[in-house]
Amino acid sequence: MDQCGSRVVESSLFLALLCRMEASSWRAAAGARVAGCLGRSSGDQGWQALLARAVLGESKAGDRLLAVSYLRGFDHFTGARKKALLATLFAVCRVLPYDRRLAGLELPGPEANATWTRLVVLAVRVLHGRETGLPPSSVAGDTAELLRLLHQGSAREVWEGNLLAHLLALHAVHAVDPGASEVSCGMHVLTARQNPDGGVPFVESHDLFLTAKAGLALVRAGGRRRLMLRIGDYVASGQNPEGGWAFASRVRQCDVDSTAVCVQFLRALDHARYRDQIGRAEQFLRSMAVPGGGLPTYRQGEPPEAEMTAAGLIVLAPGSRQPDPLLREAVVFLLDQQSGDGTWPQSWTLSESSVIGRAVHALTCLPPAVAQGLEKRIGRALERAAARLRGTQNKDGGWAQRAGGVSDPISTAHAVSATHGMKHRDLAYAGTRWLIAAERPGGGLHGPADQVGPRPIPYDFPSLPSIHALTALTDWPRWRGQSPSSMPRVPLEPAPAALSRRREAG
Repeated sequence: MDQCGSRVVESSLFLALLCRMEASSWRAAAGARVAGCLGRSSGDQGWQALLARAVLGESKAGDRLLAVSYLRGFDHFTGARKKALLATLFAVCRVLPYDRRLAGLELPGPEANATWTRLVVLAVRVLHGRETGLPPSSVAGDTAELLRLLHQGSAREVWEGNLLAHLLALHAVHAVDPGASEVSCGMHVLTARQNPDGGVPFVESHDLFLTAKAGLALVRAGGRRRLMLRIGDYVASGQNPEGGWAFASRVRQCDVDSTAVCVQFLRALDHARYRDQIGRAEQFLRSMAVPGGGLPTYRQGEPPEAEMTAAGLIVLAPGSRQPDPLLREAVVFLLDQQSGDGTWPQSWTLSESSVIGRAVHALTCLPPAVAQGLEKRIGRALERAAARLRGTQNKDGGWAQRAGGVSDPISTAHAVSATHGMKHRDLAYAGTRWLIAAERPGGGLHGPADQVGPRPIPYDFPSLPSIHALTALTDWPRWRGQSPSSMPRVPLEPAPAALSRRREAG
């Protein structure tokens, strides 16, 4: 099973708490391992390196000013809570002081946001209250609720599979009661999740999401039936009672993204075998729709997002034979979200072509009953998307996360799928050849982290470049009826030297 790569944020929080706990042999060993990992990142550029240097005792004279500057310039659509989270990370790692104002950060209701959002906000409130001198009684209610969630809010040892949320909660409990059993037990659990490089990942698993993603590509590639049904049964067994899927098994928080991917896989594999699971998932997705159009990621009532709306349309629209107001509103929302340059707002990925690819897939799979009266708008949206992809394709045939960057497998794979869907075959040919050339000698592809969480912090599952590349390569039978080996040759410039060196290194 693929393992999430180590990240500086969680590794720094982990080492910071180990250093504040009573000394023991296992803590010393865990601390030495994570310190070694952080030492390899402390010289990097960017705000996460400030955390690493601080917990290693290697802060530079200008680090505090850099942190203040980063917070002042931080602007993201996820809002004030995300800025409060970043301020808390700096405070826990002793880069910046705590801020008593954040002890009053608005606490979302139990059903208002993702499960871990409430846990993190409780931790933020407790930490900034206690560490700025507020008495224990002032944070007693928040502490009690935080402890209740730690004990009852997760079916996994790592809280909802989220090491960042778990670590912040443990820091908050330690600030109130350094000797609490929840801290020592929790750190034992998290120590067992250290990666071979000594670092700590953001999440411990994406087993359902990644298995469904890979499964869909393998079905298209003609994977062995018996094996594919085993994979399908595993994914189907992970469906939550409300009808959706989470990114990992035994995580309670469903999301539109994982649900859509799982339905796509099960439907492609054997619609009849998984009819019940698909039907319940469709009901779940419809229940998530926001009045006025669009789907959010986690909870009905959250702001809708273009990428999630596209994911919902890909699942819900193809079988519609009658006009459906919910789907029509979703299509209008998706069209309204496109910018004049052909892009859509990014959500859970860094790759610009990721959302373009999903939106194009959604807009090209609409049956007449759903697209009726919107054909011209859909056509113009696809023209803008195609123009953007044509204008941002690199000379080597690939695409980058951002225009002008170095081509990478995930961005290229999404763009190839989109250009297939819009029948711009010259772009698809060139991108496909780039993917084939980028394969490493031992198989698979390597590329930069593309997923983000919490937004906009990147995290990495190393299998994703290969999964997305296989998905793009298996789009050939869907769109063209031929294999990549039969495509006409398109002259390309050599791949960038950095990519060539990665391939040679294996």
